[in-house]
Amino acid sequence: MQAYFKLRNDILDCGLTPNELKVAMCLYSCVFKSCYIVKIKQKTIAEKCGIKKLETVANIICSLQRKGIIQSVSRRQKANGLLGTYIYRLKTIPSKGYFKVKRYILGKLSNVQLRMYLFICRCLTKKNDMWNSFNDIARALQIGRGKVISTINELVQLGFIRKLRILKSDGSYSDNHYSISEPEQLIKKEESPEQATTPFGTFKINNYSSNYRRCMAICQVKFNSLFDFFSGVVP
Repeated sequence: MQAYFKLRNDILDCGLTPNELKVAMCLYSCVFKSCYIVKIKQKTIAEKCGIKKLETVANIICSLQRKGIIQSVSRRQKANGLLGTYIYRLKTIPSKGYFKVKRYILGKLSNVQLRMYLFICRCLTKKNDMWNSFNDIARALQIGRGKVISTINELVQLGFIRKLRILKSDGSYSDNHYSISEPEQLIKKEESPEQATTPFGTFKINNYSSNYRRCMAICQVKFNSLFDFFSGVVP
């Protein structure tokens, strides 16, 4: 599982509400090897997006269909006659019309912070920096310039982006260059040898690892004893 997933460049220009954007991100984060057919429970979507009611998720799914993000929704009937998990066919992402988003971002930011973070991800250059002016960002996201500045400062304080000091030709430093970064608490969590994070949650692996090593050691001893027995070596 890659550390990031892809979103269409026009995802912020489709007129999505905050919850619609979160659900769309959740669905695209489940895409595997360019297969845009996703099978996921609505309950799981609700949990990942912080939505309390399943009815709200169902309404959002219908809205995303009308807006073209979801092309079709189906459910297969099980052998016992009950309907299975929903299957969604998503709008494909063109080979050159996308930007990358870190997978850990789901459920970590407020609505305004999320749109700002996605905008920065979309505007990153090959040098991994974004240099759009505050006025440009305000026009693109349709929010005030003051809100742009405060939201960017919040993302910097949270550790999701960092400010870059770019020296200009007049000797001064630019104040609008930013790059994507990872909060320290998330880095420590990922580097912890006692747990492993998957799309389905975080699991402790210290017991598993110790049990595995113990079993391997026992098997090695048993194998050596069996080898000595057939070789005629008497202990």
